[in-house]
Amino acid sequence: MTELMAISIKLLFLMGFTLHNLEESVWLPEWSKHAKKFHEPVERNQFIFAVIIVTMLGYLITLVNILFDQPGNILNYVYLGFIGMMGLNSIFPHLVATFILKKYAPGLLSGILLNLPISLIIIIHYLQKGNLVKNLLNIRI
Repeated sequence: MTELMAISIKLLFLMGFTLHNLEESVWLPEWSKHAKKFHEPVERNQFIFAVIIVTMLGYLITLVNILFDQPGNILNYVYLGFIGMMGLNSIFPHLVATFILKKYAPGLLSGILLNLPISLIIIIHYLQKGNLVKNLLNIRI
């Protein structure tokens, strides 16, 4: 994968991440009132504020990764942690909550169709670049 393609996929992930957060912003506050097993009820304005902050952090982490993507750089591991967390977020809690509650959990569709596959592509790209584990022992800050 070329560097330009890798950057394009990272930007595509940000679009999916943003759509996921928008989907949650619209429907999760109301859903949370009926999903006490998985989520305490949240107020719409508080949730939207939190989603804006999380989305901005995701953009910042991605921008820093694009600018400083060097083997062994600790920022790569921060970025991969973010990407991996968003991929897993599609399954836990969204997919699990949908099955257990028998009611659509906001964020499931965007998570399964966008975040999970794109996060896997990015993680596989880093694994194919090689030396992730070896470089973990030689982290440069």
